[in-house]
Amino acid sequence: MPVNLTPMRRLDLKRPELWTGDWVRDRLREAFEIERRLPRSTNSFPSGWPFPVIYEFADVVGWDDARARVWADWKRARGAYPYEVSRMEEAFGWFAILKDHAGERRCLAAWAIANTSVRAIVARRGWSRATFYRRVLGGSKRIADVLNARGEQVR
Repeated sequence: MPVNLTPMRRLDLKRPELWTGDWVRDRLREAFEIERRLPRSTNSFPSGWPFPVIYEFADVVGWDDARARVWADWKRARGAYPYEVSRMEEAFGWFAILKDHAGERRCLAAWAIANTSVRAIVARRGWSRATFYRRVLGGSKRIADVLNARGEQVR
């Protein structure tokens, strides 16, 4: 039976009774789409410091481009609703299920993030296409099995 790895918009379709690999993959793809709509951090360079830097008024005097950068970021972001952010965080938490299966986690994340073809993903990373598909399908099935074992409701 061929497996469909293309993103499916299941929001308008009937939800399955139990978690399936298809539904998990769709939710992960949705989560990364939501993440792309969120504004980026105001820091230009990532830092190990866990708190945002707070500037005083005297610090920002003379920063001509600060306001333009913030507005451009919010214009690009388009925003997301709180329930969408909750769904995104829930889906991102599923990668912890695959902590002992790093290959499946990497392939599933690469597939869900990508806006390009699978051919481009495997060529860029030097992966085998068959192994990539096997890991994507195996990882999503493993997540679905764990969610079903926990008795989590399909959302």
